[in-house]
Amino acid sequence: MLDGIGVGALAEKLVMDPTTLTRNLRPLQRRGFVVLAPDPDDRRSRSLHLTEQGREALRAARPAWARAQRHVEEVLGNADAAVLNSALDRVLERLA
Repeated sequence: MLDGIGVGALAEKLVMDPTTLTRNLRPLQRRGFVVLAPDPDDRRSRSLHLTEQGREALRAARPAWARAQRHVEEVLGNADAAVLNSALDRVLERLA
């Protein structure tokens, strides 16, 4: 898990602009799933933390995510799903 990761570091991992990520985090903050706290090592930075409510939402979402992954593999077949995943990985590498 990436608990305590800085917004900039998470944005980099997600291949996103930090401002866009912060804007997209706001609904999660309003719902009580995440909190942004000052970084203890650098008060100018903020670190992201899942709340217990956020952890529960993540646990609840995992089965649906797994079903969606299995559905894609069933529709495309294992070989084409692997090709798609490889292509997406290459796109993300190029965008990074």
